[in-house]
Amino acid sequence: MAGHRGEQTGGPAMGTTARPAPVPTFAPLGEAAYRTVWSASVVSNLGTFLQLTAGPWLMNELTGSPFMVSLVTSALTLPRLLLTIPAGALADAFDRRNLMITGSAVSGLSTAAMAVLAWTDAITPALLLSLTFGLGVGSAITLPAQQTLVPDLVPAPLRAQAITLNSAAFNVARAVGPSLGGLLVGAGLTATSFGLNAATFTLVIGVLLSFPRQPAEDDSRGHLWRAAALGMRYVRFTQPIRVLIAVTGAFVLTASSVQTLLPTVVSDDLALGATGFGLLYGVFGLGALAGVVGRERARLRLGRHMLPGAVTAFGIGGVVFGLAPGPLVAGVGLALSGVAWTWTLITLNASIQTLAPRWIRGRVVSLYLLAVGLQPIGAFTAGAIAEGIGSGRSVAVLCAGTAVLGVVAFRLDLPVLGDIAEPAPPEDFAIPRHAEQVAGTPVLVATTIEVDPDDIEDLLADMRELRRMRFRTGAHRWSLYRDADRPHRITEFFTVADWEEHLAQHARIDVAAAAVLAKVRSYDRAGGPVTRHLAGLDILNPVSKPIAEQLLTVHSELHATDGSMPLEG
Repeated sequence: MAGHRGEQTGGPAMGTTARPAPVPTFAPLGEAAYRTVWSASVVSNLGTFLQLTAGPWLMNELTGSPFMVSLVTSALTLPRLLLTIPAGALADAFDRRNLMITGSAVSGLSTAAMAVLAWTDAITPALLLSLTFGLGVGSAITLPAQQTLVPDLVPAPLRAQAITLNSAAFNVARAVGPSLGGLLVGAGLTATSFGLNAATFTLVIGVLLSFPRQPAEDDSRGHLWRAAALGMRYVRFTQPIRVLIAVTGAFVLTASSVQTLLPTVVSDDLALGATGFGLLYGVFGLGALAGVVGRERARLRLGRHMLPGAVTAFGIGGVVFGLAPGPLVAGVGLALSGVAWTWTLITLNASIQTLAPRWIRGRVVSLYLLAVGLQPIGAFTAGAIAEGIGSGRSVAVLCAGTAVLGVVAFRLDLPVLGDIAEPAPPEDFAIPRHAEQVAGTPVLVATTIEVDPDDIEDLLADMRELRRMRFRTGAHRWSLYRDADRPHRITEFFTVADWEEHLAQHARIDVAAAAVLAKVRSYDRAGGPVTRHLAGLDILNPVSKPIAEQLLTVHSELHATDGSMPLEG
């Protein structure tokens, strides 16, 4: 066993700062790297909306089934449910630029194949769904890396506006793409829509190849599933992020009905053709674009009511669209929903990215994207309900649920974008010296504190927060014991996978973690807490390493310099 005084490992900083002055919407475009990527995104998103217009409409022509149309959206977004979590771990452990190139190549090849098959009249519902799924796979690989790379191209104070402009790029395309796509589909040029989308992926790959490689944020490439599990533990034990992701999932499950069933509402309820579909989809996009331009002003005016108000407004707009007697009323509902859609998802995205520290941001964002990726379930539900009561009524029912979610959100203590402090490392924190390598797994860390009897209740309350921080930084087990003979001698135990993971914990400490750990240390009445490290020995597995290789490496140099003593028996 080995020890040192008062080892400190903790979790993220979450606090509030004074509300900053308004940041101009287009300020991030002053950064050359961001401007280049943003410009490519506008073109790429235009291709995406050509695809999103052509794909569902082609399925409607092939089958005439609202359920089959909804499966196109499901096939596109289902890969997020399957791949986004490991893709988030990859985004933290590998070069994000290369991940984006790989994902764009997969998507480009899938859409190119769709274009060829549509051009030759060889496309079938099964092929359309399969290749749309391939497009979704590429998107799932790309999105966590893209979501975390692009905001990092600007200074931290501009991050929220960078995310806003990313949404603007998306919604400029949403405003133009569906109308153009509707015209192309109406002219019998569905294959051209697919081909143009494939060309946009080629452009994105070219832009990315001009960028330098991006360093990994957290060196976990040898343990990707363990890294992914840590991301889930981080969200589980970080209450503000957990609540925001839950709101995201509930919002997407109900709100996705608008875009999923838009083709069949337009064709069946409003008796319009492809051009009308494209124009109404464009109205939704114009509303979203208006939301981008007015978001900062709305944030300053609405404050903590911004997010729940936007969710409620989307629900109201969706109900109006679903029950609309004609295209004019439908357009009003879609415009309102477009504004609210942008306000909701930008606020959620920017808040979550600001709350998450850099070393785990890719994994946290992947869980946000996973919540957004619940669209297949929402699309499936909307389609199934539509088969029984009609597309418009299905949208109205589900969007009424969105409005109820917004009302509930008013009662939640949600983080307020603009008041959130980004986690930062403490300036005066000294990392204890450790051995570089210690064999044996797992690693158990034990810290003992002699506490005054009058302080025991306060200590236990602070230990609850310390427990959450341990789990956020890499621990997978935690417990607290007291000495049987000396009840005010308290020992905290936590387990990490191996010595490498324990060393990484120290680099993950931020201001809030350091403050809690300093407070816990202050309870000790015996000259400072004593921490010991124990590494596991496997004596049962016949193929395990020889015992000599598993033996614990003792901190002999540390013992000589800090005077740590073994625990008494």
